[in-house]
Amino acid sequence: MALWALAASLLWRTKVPADLHLPQLDESGLFGQRVVAEGVRFDRFFEIEWILATLAGLAVLVVTVRRAPRFVRSLGLGSVNAGIITGVLVATVLWAVSVPFDIASSWWSRRHGILQESWGTIIFSPWGALLRGAFMTAIVLAVVLLLAKRFARRWWVPASAIVLALALLVQFVLPYVQRIGTHRVRSPALAAEIRRLEAREHVGRPTVRIVPMHSQTSAANAFSIGVGPSRGVFIWDTMLDGRFTPREVQFVVAHELGHLERRHIWKGIAWGGLIGIPILALVASVTGRRGGLRNPAAVPLAFLTLSVTGLATAPLVNAVSRRYEAEADWMALNATRDPAAGRALFKRFVVTDLQNPDPPGWVRVFLEDHPSALARVEEAEAWRRLNR
Repeated sequence: MALWALAASLLWRTKVPADLHLPQLDESGLFGQRVVAEGVRFDRFFEIEWILATLAGLAVLVVTVRRAPRFVRSLGLGSVNAGIITGVLVATVLWAVSVPFDIASSWWSRRHGILQESWGTIIFSPWGALLRGAFMTAIVLAVVLLLAKRFARRWWVPASAIVLALALLVQFVLPYVQRIGTHRVRSPALAAEIRRLEAREHVGRPTVRIVPMHSQTSAANAFSIGVGPSRGVFIWDTMLDGRFTPREVQFVVAHELGHLERRHIWKGIAWGGLIGIPILALVASVTGRRGGLRNPAAVPLAFLTLSVTGLATAPLVNAVSRRYEAEADWMALNATRDPAAGRALFKRFVVTDLQNPDPPGWVRVFLEDHPSALARVEEAEAWRRLNR
């Protein structure tokens, strides 16, 4: 526990001054009452839907836990094969329960002009997700159940090592996959500014690509992924459609480069180990009361345990993410020395993405992995006051 606390405290540190005082700004005066009301109304739908979807998923898992023994006996298969089939069935039922909520989300976003996809894509795309999910569930369960067969209740030890190795592999390979269908920065002015920001933030020369998203959504976004030579920054083309000024786009790029400079991908993997390994150990302990994962009827209980612990650890996971996002904002402020651009960017995001600039506390705790738009504007203002 002491080592865990030490590692967590080291990972928690950022370059944002610990004694930074954020000014208390009025959201209505800053964003406008109409804009705030629209953001609150738009987000409230997703907040209610998340509660209903979470309760529905947990209810389904409770039912499958109760009915699993009879189902497993009816299969008449070996423990590993029976466990894989049971797990794929559970994953499929969870998918089926989630589909109405996903379609409702798409309807709401489409109604407000955020989602641009056709109804045909909305209706049929979940089937691809089902196939991918079933395949991945089968592979993961095959590995875990074979480990459980070999190591009994200590299967989580080698499983943790495998999961961390896979996380590193995914972060290395994913940027190359993400580049498919993208293109280089075509604006000479933006390309030159990106080179300047890379030198200022000491991040080397990560790949920067433009992602065509205008046919799917009107929302604007950017993200950074990858480790080592695969590091990259990906900018949605909706950031470059004229709604955002060049200074605002530069701030976004500086923010993403800040993630790379502060090694947030590596730190995220480390946090994944700190949080994920105890969760796997807990799954082994809980399922151990029903014979462990050598008993295929315990597989739904493993799903339920993962869901409950995921919900319980969401506040910590989101707090870490918000902290790193705030640090990336701070890095962007230092690199651009343009708090006005940051302030304007966050205000514009509220309008273009229909954000609630200051969501309720429980929403921030369980759902928000970024600081609120209000908090980000306040950070930009705090930086300005420190550096004027």
